[in-house]
Amino acid sequence: MSDHPIAALHSQQRRDTVERDASKIALMFMLPKNEKRVHTQKRLTHDQFQIRCVRGAGTRRLRRAAQSMKLVIFLLAGACLSSCTSKTTLPIVDEQGHGIAGSVATLEQINLGGVSQWILIRGNSVEKPLLLKLHGGPGQAEMATVRFNRLLEKDFIVVEWDQRGAGKSAQAIDPARAMNIAQLVEDTHDLTELLLKRFHQKNLILVGSSWGSVIGIETVKRYPALYRAFVSTGQIANFTDGMNVGYRFLMAEARKRNDMKALAELTKIGPPPYAGDDGDAKRETYGKWLEGFGGLWHSSEKFDRVGWMTSSVEYAWPEKLHYTSAAKKSFDLLLPQLTAVDLNSTVTRVEVPIYFAVGRYDHMAPFEVSQAYFSRLAAPKKEWVWFEGSAHFPQWEEMEKFHDLLANRVVPETQP
Repeated sequence: MSDHPIAALHSQQRRDTVERDASKIALMFMLPKNEKRVHTQKRLTHDQFQIRCVRGAGTRRLRRAAQSMKLVIFLLAGACLSSCTSKTTLPIVDEQGHGIAGSVATLEQINLGGVSQWILIRGNSVEKPLLLKLHGGPGQAEMATVRFNRLLEKDFIVVEWDQRGAGKSAQAIDPARAMNIAQLVEDTHDLTELLLKRFHQKNLILVGSSWGSVIGIETVKRYPALYRAFVSTGQIANFTDGMNVGYRFLMAEARKRNDMKALAELTKIGPPPYAGDDGDAKRETYGKWLEGFGGLWHSSEKFDRVGWMTSSVEYAWPEKLHYTSAAKKSFDLLLPQLTAVDLNSTVTRVEVPIYFAVGRYDHMAPFEVSQAYFSRLAAPKKEWVWFEGSAHFPQWEEMEKFHDLLANRVVPETQP
């Protein structure tokens, strides 16, 4: 995907900022480790001995300086962890780089369910329909993927939300007892009401991706009057069934490719479920081959969460460094509920229009499982839309088609 010139300029500004900060952070990872002293049998001349001593002294001074710098950075980072956060997002501008009157671009901390959480609101006009996005995971906050929203921002007020325990809302993982689907549904409801009141609208379009598709469909079931439509990507209908279908795909693909390494590793972990002490390791192997065989991401553009996060101005460095650990904590707390998801029994009918955006190559949330659920789901209107060039993330892999679906089908088809 090629960036618009203005977007490219913003990308360069992001990279410039990142390069300055990265040079500091890199020291935490690239400082030389203690090297073993290697004694040589070779006799040194007097001059060689002097040169070796000078070099050794210089190296020791550099090491001491580097160690001191590492200590300073560590202390500064430690002092910063609880308070350093970004409150920045790039402004909405026109093709000449001028700010657009009536646009909105704000990164805010709000209270949902008694804890502080973060939202990102961006759009060319505050008069456009509201679009609230629910990220996947659990724990995979998505503000760093704002670059994929640039088309949506022209026609919607796009709201990204770091759910409790994720991304910028990592601290909201406490209390742990509130980390459950029911509370996330209530958080979604509270955020929806806040947005509708602020922008003077009666309802909004809810988009749920993967884990977010579970929260989303549960929310529109409970509070249908607040939602104009529900659009899902990577819809999880039955997590356990999906994992088993995915495993069969991986085994078949390994045999098809004659990939002996994949076949051996997948045979070793066996079919799901992956629980117990080695559950994490087995899921890691499963995920590695799912990505390797194109069942997660199909687009020719690289799936680069690390790069997107690194270049994001919406996250400060402490937030970037703690993103993965926060996601892991959220995932661990919510995994029991995720594995129990079976929408066939919990959500059989909704009272809002439903759109399933489905990647043809999605084997993370296999279409065989979501399609069976879709056929049984009762709704006033429902549409199944194939994304032929996508796997689990059609909203990013084919963002032009995703924008077209929302702007030119969902909006006109759900006009009051």
